[in-house]
Amino acid sequence: MKVYLIRHSEPTYQQVTTAGLTGFGRELGGLTDRGIMLVQQCAQQPLFAQVQLILSSPYTRALQTALEIVRFNDIPLKVELGLHEWLPDNTGIRTDTDEQAATAYKLYRQHAGKRTAASPRPYESAAEIKARILATLNKYAASYDCIACVTHGEGMRQFGDQKDVDYCGVRVIAVD
Repeated sequence: MKVYLIRHSEPTYQQVTTAGLTGFGRELGGLTDRGIMLVQQCAQQPLFAQVQLILSSPYTRALQTALEIVRFNDIPLKVELGLHEWLPDNTGIRTDTDEQAATAYKLYRQHAGKRTAASPRPYESAAEIKARILATLNKYAASYDCIACVTHGEGMRQFGDQKDVDYCGVRVIAVD
């Protein structure tokens, strides 16, 4: 199955910051006006003519990106938890602050995506991210020839050259 991995568009966290949200509450941030414009341009790419299904991360910035794509294309949309963002705390509690999450990410990158025993944060490793995303995509391999997945940059890095992916950037992978 051909899979177009698409990074969500440009997010804003102004509302969630104003509301004082931390941890998973930060994931409720939507798109900027520029982000909406970027995804509307992305949605007009010819690649969507072959896409049979769009999967989206449940985070607001990804959902809003996917919905803008669906507005321009007649493609079904399904939300998949397994496409969520990298977790700075994979215990499921996620009460961290932005600063704690940034520290965890710095350690994650410093150790090439590996979690060390000395890590003060139980962040998700690169291998765990890739396995989670592949498990999600494998559910669709027998039923579809081509799908698109709106997800996050860190997940997309696991299927390429480890370089950062621009907002609305696309990577193509094959899933058997």
